[in-house]
Amino acid sequence: MDSQQVSAARLISQGLIGSAQSGTVTALSAVRHLGCVQAQALGGALVSVALRTGSSVAAIREAMDSGDIIRTWTQRGTIHLAAAEDLGWILGLTGQRTLKAVAKRREVFGIDDAMVDDAAQLAEETIRAHGPLTRQELLDAFEPLQAGEEYGHERYLITTLALRNIIAQGPMVDGRDDMRYVLTADWIPNPVELDAEAALHEWMRRYVLSHGPVTIDDAARWTGLPKTPVRTAIAAAVSDGEIVEISIDGREHYQAPELEDRLQESQSQANELLLLPGFDEIILGYKDRSATLDPTHEKLVVPGSNGMFKNTLIEGTKARATWKRSPRKTGPRLIIEPFDNNAVDHDRAEAVAASHPAFA
Repeated sequence: MDSQQVSAARLISQGLIGSAQSGTVTALSAVRHLGCVQAQALGGALVSVALRTGSSVAAIREAMDSGDIIRTWTQRGTIHLAAAEDLGWILGLTGQRTLKAVAKRREVFGIDDAMVDDAAQLAEETIRAHGPLTRQELLDAFEPLQAGEEYGHERYLITTLALRNIIAQGPMVDGRDDMRYVLTADWIPNPVELDAEAALHEWMRRYVLSHGPVTIDDAARWTGLPKTPVRTAIAAAVSDGEIVEISIDGREHYQAPELEDRLQESQSQANELLLLPGFDEIILGYKDRSATLDPTHEKLVVPGSNGMFKNTLIEGTKARATWKRSPRKTGPRLIIEPFDNNAVDHDRAEAVAASHPAFA
């Protein structure tokens, strides 16, 4: 494989081409395959999963409501979707590390261990009495703490309980791209239990299989974990034959053993036009995303470098433009902003939008 094929190979690994059409990919299997799915913009995350299953956003919402998938702060202090049964061992790898990283920020807002313990008790009592709670209902339950109404107070109380694996977001709020908070001990009756070594091995195996070709730097950035244990886990997966090491432009990469063959089989699909939501894993799942998004165009996707990613149009395996829905009730569905002098086939894009889960 050469560097020009990396983006196509990643699209295959991620299930954006070559697999959803099989009809065997479910919301749960897609999320489990990816390891975790970036989900700051929940509506976009649901579309990302729908694109990998060939189903509707409504079907993904049903999977969320069923308890198969949860949303919480799994890694890098960032909210993701994950298979519910895997939450415990994922947070076993990342939870305490993230809590330590934000300890000074909690202190700034006067949130100490005693307050967190009281918040946990209030959350447990209220959720068990009333069922899953919206964010505001959860904050109302914290009122006796008199923690203040600043965003920082609210955010760190909730994220600290989530990182301690006490609460997570479970079912959807009807008619909204929002979720209710549940108690993980009640919502996830049969969590998978893995020790730290087995957990990191499993997570790295999934990451490489679902995102490859990747480097150690990509994997460490995605997990937010140090390179040394990441490298050790990936080396073990190579030794076990679960993944393989290849060289691309003289640099070590890792991928699924069968990816080269799948790349040849799906070559004709590699030039498909894809309309991806802003936080899709094909863009955010790597430290080096230049295979798909030219570095000169990054500021067009993340204006102001503020962490808010625009929707991207992928054609010929490369990001060619950003897109958004047209506010007009008639006429074109899309407003497309091409990068530089990139030519975008608007008619082709409109044809894709006609059956796209974001427009259903």
